[in-house]
Amino acid sequence: MFPDDLLADLRQMPGARHCFLKQLADPDGADTRAWIESSVQRVGGAVADRWAEVLGSLDNRRFFQGYAEVATSEVLHQRGWRVTDLAWPGPCLAARDPNGEPCSLMVLGFVKQVRPADRVAIERLIRSLDRVGSRARIVVLVRRWLPHEFDPEPVRRAIDMWLREVDRSGWDGRYAEYRDDHISLEFALTGEQAREGQGVVAMALGPFEAHRTMEALEHRLVYDLDAYRLSAWSDQPLVVACVCDQPWGLPDGYVRELLYGKPQLQATQPMDPRYTATFGPEMMPSLFRDPLYRVVSAVSFIERQPGSLAPQAGRTYLNPWAVRPASVDSFPGRVFAVHGHDGDRPVMAWVDT
Repeated sequence: MFPDDLLADLRQMPGARHCFLKQLADPDGADTRAWIESSVQRVGGAVADRWAEVLGSLDNRRFFQGYAEVATSEVLHQRGWRVTDLAWPGPCLAARDPNGEPCSLMVLGFVKQVRPADRVAIERLIRSLDRVGSRARIVVLVRRWLPHEFDPEPVRRAIDMWLREVDRSGWDGRYAEYRDDHISLEFALTGEQAREGQGVVAMALGPFEAHRTMEALEHRLVYDLDAYRLSAWSDQPLVVACVCDQPWGLPDGYVRELLYGKPQLQATQPMDPRYTATFGPEMMPSLFRDPLYRVVSAVSFIERQPGSLAPQAGRTYLNPWAVRPASVDSFPGRVFAVHGHDGDRPVMAWVDT
């Protein structure tokens, strides 16, 4: 898949550092290339041909869709799944579950716009703020990612003046804001004084992108599930794999409400299961409760941790109302599955497999 002449041409290509394939051609991408090669060789046939094509693309969307399919195959292989063929219109793979039953895998790839340079800019801001004259500790909330050419000194000077005013008791309240065309920052006083060895910045938070990520996830799920419903495979049980190139960072409650709706009853307890959610029989807006999507047996979230070679299983949510409910043992990682029933109400809990 990655012959030496291709790698040499990619390395000599001017610019294009944003291109995943060019990044993969770097010497430190050798382990990832070997992992992809072994994964493609294991499936063989039409699936291997497709993966060889899309993983040789300079288009990041095509490349990552191929990577997402490879990642899904590898993660589910841990539980005995076997990818057997393509199922079009895509993005679907034909597979056999651990019991040998036929199933479609819908693989949705998501690329988050998070770059190492963004974290570096925030760290540079923290180091600059730690040089202010006051010792009043603050929390920094970054509303949106800082530009690469970000200069923290104007922010530091403004915060220095603010904290001097706070020290003179000339400031009413605990909060301040710094905003211009490119930067949106908020600051809060913790009420503490920095001790020896401590910086002024107690912690830096954000940016928080969960709502925007959820909007993209919901839009993509509904769009592709509607396309699947109109395909020749529409009566085949379906597992959806949502694969991200970064940690998803989604609150569990957001995802549960999208898939199940609001629970009728929630309970926590000191013994396992520590959390249970009971869902009533009434219809409510949610993906699993919609009769149009009863073929969906599960939605699984797969992610790649920074510095990690192989993708990792995150959380999987099983559909208790599916035409063919999935087994909890079919998925690695944490699985939100039926713990029991209260009459006709499913009681869901987390299981670590």
